[in-house]
Amino acid sequence: MSIAQAVARLLPARLRGYGRDWFETHFRGVPRGVLAHREAELKLDLDMVLSHYRLRHHDVRYLQVGAFDGVSGDPVYPLIERHGLKGVLVEPQRDAFARLQSNYARFDGFTFVNAAISDQDGSLTLYRIKPEAQGPYWLHQIASLDRNVLMQHADRVPNLESLIEAERVRTITFATLLKETGVERIDLLQIDAEGYDAELLRLFDIPARRPAIVRFEHTHLSVADHARSVALLVSQGYKIAVCGGDTLAYLAGG
Repeated sequence: MSIAQAVARLLPARLRGYGRDWFETHFRGVPRGVLAHREAELKLDLDMVLSHYRLRHHDVRYLQVGAFDGVSGDPVYPLIERHGLKGVLVEPQRDAFARLQSNYARFDGFTFVNAAISDQDGSLTLYRIKPEAQGPYWLHQIASLDRNVLMQHADRVPNLESLIEAERVRTITFATLLKETGVERIDLLQIDAEGYDAELLRLFDIPARRPAIVRFEHTHLSVADHARSVALLVSQGYKIAVCGGDTLAYLAGG
């Protein structure tokens, strides 16, 4: 979380709203008439981008890193049938991986890989929430290779430290993953890796593989890491949109 975000969270909701509107008006030039009707504001999302992309590309193959159970809070799941998506889903947690396979049993054209993406093949320690732990609906989705990322939620989850356990997981490079799955082209790269997103974006080698659509979570990234990720994408011709806690990038001419 950035310093600005941390300060903003301390302000009453009404003051945050005033500050946001002032910024939008004075720095982005958004007319006040639009600010008065935020509920009607048109926002770019993954569904819109896929709809545009499929005007010329009917067979869409995606790679999802950090798929969890494939359903809980998943941005791609509601779009699978609508856009005829096929994909490779990567999830390191063994119990979540089993649920992922079960949840996608009715679909054809999916490959499941129980591993974490890294810069080398091998194994690493994944920090995760104990399966029996009780808490917010998102609690079991915050597994990470960095224990500190989980502890960032300590203010919202009582006794969080006691709920964390370590699990040794297989690691695999993108090159090995694509070779093992026989995938030659990725149209959509979806990343949700609890603070490891910028590194995964770098490891994927965007300039070489150039997926048409990239979506990654930036909530746990530092301002500098997010800025570098956006700069990388922009340098390759992507257009950028912010969708809540995620960044969406699109090569419209791809």
